[in-house]
Amino acid sequence: MAGTRRQRRRLAALRWKRLLALAVLTALALSGLAVRLGFVQLVRHRELAEAAVLQRAQTVPLGPTRGRILDRDGVPLTDSLLTYRVAVYPAFFPPGSQRAAQLAALLELEAAELDSRLEAGGGPIFVVTGLTLERAAVVAGLGLEGLAVVADERRYGPEGLASHAVGYWNGAGGDGLEKAWDSYLGGRGPELLALFVDGRGQSLASLGWRKLAWTGDSPWTALPCDLVTTIDSEVQRAVEEVMDGSGPGVRRGAVVVMDPWRGDVLALASRPDYDQGRVADYLGRSDGSLVNRALSPYPAGSVIKSLVLAAALETGVVDRREVFACRGVVRVAGREVGCSARATGGHGSLTVEEALAVSCNCVFVELGERLGQDRLRDWASRLGLGRTCGIGLAGESAGALPRPAEDGPEPEAAFGQGSLLVTPLQVARAYSVIANGGRLVLPRLVLELRSPVGAEAGLSRRGASPSAVQETGRVMAKWAAADVTRGLLEAVRGGTGQAAGVRGDVAGKTGTAETGRTGEGGEELYDAWFAGFWPAHNPRYVIVVLIEDTPAGGAEAAAVFGAILDHIAGVRP
Repeated sequence: MAGTRRQRRRLAALRWKRLLALAVLTALALSGLAVRLGFVQLVRHRELAEAAVLQRAQTVPLGPTRGRILDRDGVPLTDSLLTYRVAVYPAFFPPGSQRAAQLAALLELEAAELDSRLEAGGGPIFVVTGLTLERAAVVAGLGLEGLAVVADERRYGPEGLASHAVGYWNGAGGDGLEKAWDSYLGGRGPELLALFVDGRGQSLASLGWRKLAWTGDSPWTALPCDLVTTIDSEVQRAVEEVMDGSGPGVRRGAVVVMDPWRGDVLALASRPDYDQGRVADYLGRSDGSLVNRALSPYPAGSVIKSLVLAAALETGVVDRREVFACRGVVRVAGREVGCSARATGGHGSLTVEEALAVSCNCVFVELGERLGQDRLRDWASRLGLGRTCGIGLAGESAGALPRPAEDGPEPEAAFGQGSLLVTPLQVARAYSVIANGGRLVLPRLVLELRSPVGAEAGLSRRGASPSAVQETGRVMAKWAAADVTRGLLEAVRGGTGQAAGVRGDVAGKTGTAETGRTGEGGEELYDAWFAGFWPAHNPRYVIVVLIEDTPAGGAEAAAVFGAILDHIAGVRP
């Protein structure tokens, strides 16, 4: 009897434990559901609500879906053209139906072609692109249910400028500013045109077509932004007209125009040019159309002599009044180096400024020896050579400095041959030092971003404010820059650069760099340079011209410089 009562008590206690455990588990489950419900309602409410709305929407992107690339005054550089395309919802135009046939006739399409596209079903499809505004207005004015006319864009047109700086973007890849700033130009989510439907795919009359926009994100990442560059479209157009003109032009080479005070790149052009909308056509070509030669390395030639003279003056290895004797040839490091006046017995007696004006190799070889190879190398680095300028374009070369003295003598470095390699952009930066009285500026190509909501952002890829002058400080004494400028003035007035003297007060230097290549007729080919600025006092422009593989010398580049300056001064007096 007593055993039976104990057994009953144990069974009762066991039932209570089971009930308690079940109650705890139930409470935990309900608590979990409550937490989940609270998370969904309070934290993910907006996300899920948007997803629910979009689940009932068939969407197409509204265009244009990419920001513009503008010059410094807001002028588009791509010659974009606004066009229109037609989106249709297949459920409203069953293949083979009278509505589909009417649509085909309206859009001037083959009925069979349209039917094959409509048979795929699903969401809206684009059936016609490239409509003019007038034609788009006619189609949209019919008010057909299940049809929408949306804006589109032909990105690159025949009047576009600065193709190698702007670059291209085709969805699969790109180059230039288009690639470097793609996350801003393309945005993360364009506006959408949505057709709201029910579970059977029928249009909801109360909603119909609606425009959706991304919300909650920063305008710098969600919507396409415009990119404002330092390019001056008038200057850029003048440069390209000269390069492509019937007069002294540039078939292969580059031109850079820079503001010597701020470092703004006002024009940057490379030839041969290319069509940004047909990049694939140029991939197999041997002329290097896609190469940006303004950022490519070349032997400097005699344009480097201005920098060598500045180094020699400032370090005190020469006085500007010192007189040298040029006999047409000088023997150094076990070999002979000739001068342009070798055939006539040399230039005779001349000062360093006169040596710069007539581009005397003999005098500059001696200056190079006095400086020493390592000090010449250090000065080249000080003036920005041997490293990229950092304007944010892929493929920019750092060039190469003269080799160290421990690697053997290199007297050719003093007149721009040997291992020294420079880009046209680097030369523009170095000549800006002379032009502005001794300060090394940081070249820039981008001024600001502008969001579609009207805000402006003073930012650059370097994180500093692009509206402020960016410079690395004084690298040349003001008096040394003034002395070199006098020599450059003489080089244009009566020296090797006379073809550049289309206006008064032009300062500049020719360069004729040996390439080791020959033309079809066996003639030796050179890389011809002219680097200079105008006006010589308080200059507005530094202009660098490079002509690749020409049998002529630097005088040809000087003529191009002169034609460009004449054009620029005409449009920007």
